[in-house]
Amino acid sequence: MNNKSGFTLVELLSVIVILSVVVLIATNAVVPMMNDARRQVLATEANKFMMAAQNLYVKDNASGTKCYSYEEVINSGLIEKNDEAYAGSFLIESNGEGKYTYKIWLSNGTNAVLGKSPDVTSKDVIDSSDDASQSCEVN
Repeated sequence: MNNKSGFTLVELLSVIVILSVVVLIATNAVVPMMNDARRQVLATEANKFMMAAQNLYVKDNASGTKCYSYEEVINSGLIEKNDEAYAGSFLIESNGEGKYTYKIWLSNGTNAVLGKSPDVTSKDVIDSSDDASQSCEVN
């Protein structure tokens, strides 16, 4: 009696090929979702930091045009420091009649928000490794 149980090499290789195809398909579906999530996180962070910069502007009794660096906003104590490697600046302009305009530059090493107004969405975030720490520009 020759009763051998087990899988043949062809069967094992077939299973490995099928699993590889499934992993490849899953990876192609998951990676874009992860990138979108990272963009959304940066957009949310940009809006939070802009609110902190606005509060700092009021706290400082500032007037006219003021550019705050990421470090100044963090050091103000108005927002907790994030663990990410962020760099950026926040521009607040007053026309002297109670009307303000705001612009945000914020980067995390892989994505950036460059010169956008508040209410940043993930569509405003671009793929960029540029440092946004010295980016305040007055138009």
